[in-house]
Amino acid sequence: LKPFWFKPFFPKCQRSFAVCRRRASWFFMAESKAAAGPKRTGIDYSKFDKIEDSDDEKPKQETASAKATPEKPHCHNCHKDITKALRCSVCKKVSYCSAQCQRDDWPFHKRTCQKPEPKAKPKHDGGNVPSDSKAKPKHDEGKAQSNSKAKPAEEDTVEENDENLSWYRHREWRPEEGKKEFKPTQVSPETVAQSTEADVAPRAGSAWNKAGTWEDKDVTVEARKTLMEKLNEPMFTLDVAGGSLSMEGVDSVEGEASKPAIRGRVRHMFDFSFKAKLAFKWMQSGGQQRISGHLEVNDFTNDTFASGADDAPGLRVSFQDTGKLDASRRRAVEAACCGASGTWPPAQGTLLHEIASKMESWAKAYLEIS
Repeated sequence: LKPFWFKPFFPKCQRSFAVCRRRASWFFMAESKAAAGPKRTGIDYSKFDKIEDSDDEKPKQETASAKATPEKPHCHNCHKDITKALRCSVCKKVSYCSAQCQRDDWPFHKRTCQKPEPKAKPKHDGGNVPSDSKAKPKHDEGKAQSNSKAKPAEEDTVEENDENLSWYRHREWRPEEGKKEFKPTQVSPETVAQSTEADVAPRAGSAWNKAGTWEDKDVTVEARKTLMEKLNEPMFTLDVAGGSLSMEGVDSVEGEASKPAIRGRVRHMFDFSFKAKLAFKWMQSGGQQRISGHLEVNDFTNDTFASGADDAPGLRVSFQDTGKLDASRRRAVEAACCGASGTWPPAQGTLLHEIASKMESWAKAYLEIS
């Protein structure tokens, strides 16, 4: 508990304490800034100062043994190490192991082979001749010349062997045949006349297509129309298994047809598929019975009836309500439709044989469609 006389002085003491605390904080902040030094700006890269780059490293000094061992000479043609070097007599820079290697490499080495430039002799002034250099007697000069003639060559040299090459020479390849000379052949008047007639002869295609490049003409609409008319022509009825089998027409024809002109010749190309409606009727105790079916013909192309071509169309026969027929009658109806084996070309006396005859007749008429 505070005494009663302390109350009037309490606000003053509180304010003086706050002032002292604020001044003390300023003093300590100034001391810490002075101790830290000047403030750095940006990123501190001082940690990378002691890192040594491999490019700055000093090159290793060569040992005395490495300097002492000279490089072994090698053949400039076969690159084999040699003990006795045969140098080029012109440039004195290239070594060979034998005269044959020098001859093989000469067509390539002669492009860079040059005689070494003579060393420039030092020039002396006319009057200042050294005292050591005294004129030698004539008999001494003769001895020096005889000694130079008798002294053998220190190194063997290889004679140059230049060749007159008319083809680019490779070290490991030679042409099997010699160089051929091509001469122009004379053209006879008969050959010129034949080529002129060939150019004037009419060619298939449009008038602008004189080069005979690919030119395609679409005749799909006309081909579908004529094929459907041909297949919908009336056909005879086949008597089979106590009933009659007939084709009741074709609803639609799918596919395309075109007549491209290639190299002055017209090709007649088409690829169609259709589905023919079939009907089989027979009599029973309850009256006349009837079942319907379809014969699907796929991949009917321009090569179907071509001689030597094996391009049979795809065939598929299906009937509805086959439960009305017994097994023997159903087999007889299917055999009368496409034959017992169901292969192409169809057997005579079948419904498919009659359809195939119409298809072949239309394929011949298709050649005249334009």
